[in-house]
Amino acid sequence: MNFPVTPKTAGTTWYQLDTQYYTLLTPFLKTHIYSKVTAVHVKDPVNATKLNVTADNDYIYNESSSDLAQNYTFIHAYPDPADATGKITYTVDKPNLASFAADIENGGTTNQLVAKAGAVGKVRVGQPATFKMHGNVDGTNSNANGSIQIKWYKYDKDGNKTTVATSNSSNYQDYVDYTIPKTTMDDNNTQYQAQITVSLLGGIIQTDSLTTNKANLTVENDPDISITSKVVNNTYDDGTNTDDLLNKVTNNDQVSYEFDLKNNNDNSVLTEGNYVIPLHKETKVNKVELDGNKINSDNYSLIDDSDENSTDLVISGLDFDNSIKSHQVTVDTTVSGINNKEKFKSTPYYYGNDYGTTVYRKEAIQHEINYVNNDLNATVSNLNFGTISSGVKNHIQYRSDEENLPNNIVNIDDQRRDKKAMKVYVSQPKSLGNSLSLRYYENGKYTNLSKSNLLINAFDKDNVSSIGWKKDDGILLYIGNTNPIAGKYSTELDWTFDDSI
Repeated sequence: MNFPVTPKTAGTTWYQLDTQYYTLLTPFLKTHIYSKVTAVHVKDPVNATKLNVTADNDYIYNESSSDLAQNYTFIHAYPDPADATGKITYTVDKPNLASFAADIENGGTTNQLVAKAGAVGKVRVGQPATFKMHGNVDGTNSNANGSIQIKWYKYDKDGNKTTVATSNSSNYQDYVDYTIPKTTMDDNNTQYQAQITVSLLGGIIQTDSLTTNKANLTVENDPDISITSKVVNNTYDDGTNTDDLLNKVTNNDQVSYEFDLKNNNDNSVLTEGNYVIPLHKETKVNKVELDGNKINSDNYSLIDDSDENSTDLVISGLDFDNSIKSHQVTVDTTVSGINNKEKFKSTPYYYGNDYGTTVYRKEAIQHEINYVNNDLNATVSNLNFGTISSGVKNHIQYRSDEENLPNNIVNIDDQRRDKKAMKVYVSQPKSLGNSLSLRYYENGKYTNLSKSNLLINAFDKDNVSSIGWKKDDGILLYIGNTNPIAGKYSTELDWTFDDSI
């Protein structure tokens, strides 16, 4: 039936179709039916400079069961110049809405654009949502010969149908669109549908009806939570504390946490809301208040973080909707479990269900608490004078190199919140004997250690530091004029750290 031609060279070729058949009466004679002669003029390629595209209709309906509307139109393309030789192919950028019909005989597509069923609309919560019908409906309400009525239906999430708008005999044009003035999250996943009924002579002659497909409405939740926070040490403040920084916090301090949460989008909704406050492990929670009311332990939980030295305080019941715009959280705690100096940083956060595929989360400002044990912590290293050579007399025996600066003998970590001046003393309750004695050297001068305290260092309150000595200073071993008997010698030194003066 079809005879495709692919020209190889420019020129003119004539074609004619010869249809031949036989009959029972003339089995040996065949009959010819000739078509008209067709001239195919082949010329060198001509490029198009532009393409003008038109459509028979600018709107097509996504259903095809009504006499009032059609679900297709034809698209036409006109090249310039008109004798351009390029091949025209039709495609559509949104094939989920419409696509070109298949060319069954020749493959590819035709220029018939066919609509597909289904429509989806998205709107942010609190904004209006408008459903519009397009196209033309021929009819009149100006006389008794005909009438048009439009009804809009709503389907809730369970599929229950209600009528939300109905035109009367004269105002159907005002119902071509249907608007929800202010969407809420209750409108999410609802559906809307319009029905157009055209009657002639009150339906005596003819009544036609068109019902659109259901349009799905997706309301996008858009929560915007802001958090202001404050952490307060109600026991101690050296003047350096801020709303998000506490210094020199120690055991038994009363520390409170205050948070104000506000949803800046009045129309958004958050359910199953929780607020999480990371606390230093072993912190005692004395009281939790939500919106000024003390809550019992059923409404919060403490979850230890195995990887960190922290415990998460999780407070539930922080939902937001059209009537609840803000929450206040207050937590009173007692500090415990602080054994040494420690910097603790944590970031409280809110999380809740925002009707989406992911959980909504908003972090507060990170706060920092610097803990101390409020003690003067000191450790003293052993002194090792090595092996004494035989026959050595009137000799200073030095410490091992590892016991000289830059290494310290007395390591002091002053974590006292209220600093005081301090003096460090040392004494030797028991002598070494055998002509061995310990001396304290300083700038070439020495003092023998004895049972009496010897002042080693005096610090003012702002300069308490660890103690170390150069090779020739500090505690050294002196061998007198008698060679000691072979053996191991040891004694103990008593160190005193005095801040009473």
